[in-house]
Amino acid sequence: MTQNSKMRSQKYIINLPLLAAVILVGAVLLTVALCRAKIDTDIVSSLPQNDPVISDARQVILNHPMQDRLVIDLSHQKDDPDMLVSAGEWLEARLEKSGLFREVGMKNVRSLIPELMIRISANLPLMFTEKELDENIRPLLEPEQVRTKLEAHFSKLLHVEGIGQARFISEDPLDLRNFVMARLSHLAPSKNAIIYNGHLLSKDGRHLLLVATPSGSATDTRFARNAVALFRDLSAELNREYAGQGYDFILTPVGAYRAALDNEQMAKKDTQQAILFSTIGIALLLIFAFPRPLIGLLSLLPAIAGTLVAFFVYTLLHPSISILTLGFGGAIISITVDHGIAYLLFLDRPHETSGREAAKEVWAVGLLATLTTVGAFASLSISGFPILAQIGQFAALGIASSFVFVHTIFPLIFPAMPPAKRVKRLPLQGIVDTLALGGGRYKLFGALALACFMLFFAKPVFHVDLKSMNSVSRETIAAEKQVADVWGNVLSKIFLMTEGEHPEKLQEKGDQLAELLEEERRAETLASAFVPSMIFPGAYRAEQNLSAWKSFWNEDRIGAFQDVVGEIATELGFAPDAFDPFYQHFDENALADMMAQKKEIPERFFDLLGISQIGDSKTWAQFSTFTPGKFYDAQAFYSKYSGMSKLFDPRLFSEKLGKLLFDTFIKMVLIIGVSVTVLLSLFFRDWKLTLITLMPIAFAFVCTLGTLKLIGHPLDLPGLMLSIVVMGMGIDYAIFFVRSYQRYPDKNHASVRLIRMAVFMASASTMIGFGVLNFADHALLRSAGITSVLGIFYALMGAFAILPPILERVFDKSPSQR
Repeated sequence: MTQNSKMRSQKYIINLPLLAAVILVGAVLLTVALCRAKIDTDIVSSLPQNDPVISDARQVILNHPMQDRLVIDLSHQKDDPDMLVSAGEWLEARLEKSGLFREVGMKNVRSLIPELMIRISANLPLMFTEKELDENIRPLLEPEQVRTKLEAHFSKLLHVEGIGQARFISEDPLDLRNFVMARLSHLAPSKNAIIYNGHLLSKDGRHLLLVATPSGSATDTRFARNAVALFRDLSAELNREYAGQGYDFILTPVGAYRAALDNEQMAKKDTQQAILFSTIGIALLLIFAFPRPLIGLLSLLPAIAGTLVAFFVYTLLHPSISILTLGFGGAIISITVDHGIAYLLFLDRPHETSGREAAKEVWAVGLLATLTTVGAFASLSISGFPILAQIGQFAALGIASSFVFVHTIFPLIFPAMPPAKRVKRLPLQGIVDTLALGGGRYKLFGALALACFMLFFAKPVFHVDLKSMNSVSRETIAAEKQVADVWGNVLSKIFLMTEGEHPEKLQEKGDQLAELLEEERRAETLASAFVPSMIFPGAYRAEQNLSAWKSFWNEDRIGAFQDVVGEIATELGFAPDAFDPFYQHFDENALADMMAQKKEIPERFFDLLGISQIGDSKTWAQFSTFTPGKFYDAQAFYSKYSGMSKLFDPRLFSEKLGKLLFDTFIKMVLIIGVSVTVLLSLFFRDWKLTLITLMPIAFAFVCTLGTLKLIGHPLDLPGLMLSIVVMGMGIDYAIFFVRSYQRYPDKNHASVRLIRMAVFMASASTMIGFGVLNFADHALLRSAGITSVLGIFYALMGAFAILPPILERVFDKSPSQR
């Protein structure tokens, strides 16, 4: 064989050493990226920080003590609260023994209640406002009311329940402390809750509530997996323990640990499923599109290489990557595969071809398309949503890397390609040609009619709630529903976080809040509200209440009250000095001593009152929970209290987030729309071609929004990607069509047919990638799939239905533009 023939035969050989090197480098990049990557499963952290309502909500959610606690509902179907308490105590002991929890149950609370009652009784003059004294205390001073109280006390002292009550009776004969203790009822999770033998039970006596605080973070997935296994084992053991007595207990734990674990498991499963199924689907598509199917499968190489490079570079630039961004990996492969498809379609021909020539053809029609797509995805960085910024940067890196790979490495791997031994008729090519050329003007008019119809429904409506941010399993949904049905829905409450440099500062703010919140309750703006200052008043509130106490207990009222009590007490048999401790509350010296005492809240009460230190910082926070009343106005309430505290109202949060999404959507449509228009104008330098190229995009936008409205799928967080998918990716198809008609005016030219095939393959592969997301468990990924598939489908329909008839007419009339 001559040297010349050897060279000729060698140039058809795939550069296997380089291919092996590329695979090896890809494996190394993947390994390094996986080692460096810190997977972030916290979807709440993806919320923007520039809106005060959303920022406050995020801070309250992340720092609220309940974020790191588990709520456990223990239930049975029999009316036997004693047995339920017995089982609850058994469960408490096992949970403490497990080592996973540092605190379980209400033991601390039970030990604090007697001390709290003593403290309240000793400081009654500091506990009541002027209105409370007039509305609640004055009616109790009527002689009939006094007699009823003292008779009840005397009867109690004669029976077992009176043991240990003498001190409370002497210090507080009117049971004024009960008014104060009643304020604590607002701390209970539900109005249906009762205290029974030191445990929190539902009113029907069939549910017991336990609260457990983990030793570490409740959102740590390692803890979550251990907790799931523990509850499963304890449920079985508990029922074995009481099986002989005919009891069947149901254990229903809920908490952030379940959402964290569900999100991680779902996202991992969705990521693997998306990459696997999209790769398989695209591979099958490629087999039917190429004369030599094995050559077609290699179209995946630039896409996979680009995705791996993007993953590697991203881990170098950022400390963590969202699990949802990884879940988007399969879609990125489907987006970037079009570069490899176009290259190999030009390479796999019935005649001998050159890798450099194929790359040149792809560059001519694909450069502008790549720039618009990369720019569109990169623009997600200005969306204000960290998770969308991650997806945008990841996708932009992947698309750019894939394009560079096609034009640098691919021609070296495939320097040339011999003609196929036999020309194989491809049915798919015939279908694509028919879709593009068949129908003529009727197809154009049909597309325009569809757009006009959809225009009536094409109004972007955003709807977002907190639950949609984190997807959970059916089991978790059922568990949360049961707990909400029995103990109340957390998302129907309002949460307030007050911050201060130290607990004393919290008391000062609490004094102001207590006064304002009492007014809100009287105005029925709030149905219930509690802050610690209602039991532990600071200096300001204590002084105000003491002044009201002195004004209320004037000399005439004190004298009349003591006469009534003295007469009834003597008649019943009480000692003459039995109520002297209560009378001390009228003594000026005793009241002065009371005011001189420190008003700080003892640290042992912090947990009960929702006071805690924020992380490792020096800042302290006090968390309060309110129930909206009949005349509650979310925006007005937020405006009034946001200056002194951070507020989280789930309904207001959803409204604000929906409005923010709408505003961001409009902003991104304008930015991307203007950018694409300017880029096309500079590239074509022809207003007609610019307008024609934009027509399928306008069609796709209107039809996608209309279809989403008709199927009842409002836009949510992934809906912001619609402008990227339609304008950033959908514009590619229009650009390919217009550039092909410019370069090859004959609609039946072999290269034009290949470009049409490349457009169809690119859109079909992208729809496969996004279509797989429709079967994801995670709601955000599923929503991204639905929105994106519709956008790509209509962009493809617009390109095939609108452009061919118009381009044929334009270029027939304007030969100079060829």
